[in-house]
Amino acid sequence: MHNTLCDKYGFNTAQRKLRVAMMGLSGADNVLAELLHSKIIQPYGEEVVAGFYKVLLSFPEIKAFLLEHAEVHSLQNTQLAYLQSYGVNFDSPEYFEERLQVGRVHALIGLPLSYYQMAFRTLDDLLFDYLAKVISLDDEQFLPLVKLISRVSALDMSLAIEVYHNKKVLDMTSSIDALIDERQLLTSKIGLDELTQVASRAKVLDYLCSNLEKATQKKHPFCVAMIDLDFFKSVNDKYGHLVGDQILARVAARMKSVLRTDDILGRYGGDEFLLVLPRADINVARQITERICSSVNARPFHIDNYSIPFTVSIGVADWRPDDSDETLLNRADHALYKAKDNGRNQIVLASPRKKKNT
Repeated sequence: MHNTLCDKYGFNTAQRKLRVAMMGLSGADNVLAELLHSKIIQPYGEEVVAGFYKVLLSFPEIKAFLLEHAEVHSLQNTQLAYLQSYGVNFDSPEYFEERLQVGRVHALIGLPLSYYQMAFRTLDDLLFDYLAKVISLDDEQFLPLVKLISRVSALDMSLAIEVYHNKKVLDMTSSIDALIDERQLLTSKIGLDELTQVASRAKVLDYLCSNLEKATQKKHPFCVAMIDLDFFKSVNDKYGHLVGDQILARVAARMKSVLRTDDILGRYGGDEFLLVLPRADINVARQITERICSSVNARPFHIDNYSIPFTVSIGVADWRPDDSDETLLNRADHALYKAKDNGRNQIVLASPRKKKNT
């Protein structure tokens, strides 16, 4: 857990030194900062702040935003406090912490970064104007003080941007997480498996039960097929789970592409799929499952730099008048295991019921 903002943003001693150096500052500039305070900020600080807000509040959009969050005198007091520490011990952890906190507050209230940049430009202009009034342009101290103002403001701005960037990343992450949650909720509501975009287990089982009821009432033919991806575990072990996930999704897409309008394919679990075939007798079911095998095995799956051939094993069972969803699935599952035991990459039809002797 981060105890300070410096800890949070990684500003240890080495990183503070680097940031200060990147802004063109060095330890010797602390003496110049003292001179800036004695010549400009201490005697004219309140005038600088008054001029600062005169400029900012002349823009209606900025005025509306600022006054929504604080009154003018409160804003002026805050700015004066900021100015009184401007550039003082700029290389210290306390200075970095204070500037990061200023950026954090502004980021939290949603102050547009363009307003922030305009504020620094306005402050620099005012400090330059007062500097020109107090010190002659040909004074040897004038140019070093001009550079100091530019560099301290650049340092303060860089620390503010650090916070703005971090908040933007966090906001984007939160937005992405929210979209993912929303998608998961939506796919759950419409009964889709998120990875494969075929029916979820619950959805396909519900479809199975409703078609079983229709078949029972109207004596329509009806089949189910259990489908297993051959040696899928080996693919995961060899190529990794990300590739395995892509294989699952692409195999599902190929299988779905050869189905009839009323057929429904669902992810039953892991690398196993359940196919419900309404109004299909065992011969129609055989034709459809043969198309599935051909589509999956037609060409290798090209993922990243890999070319991965794939096959499926299928067990098919046709509905019988005394079937429940459980007995129908059990027979299809038993047929699937026969297909796998026989060497995979094949279709096995559940054994027909033996007729009773009369």
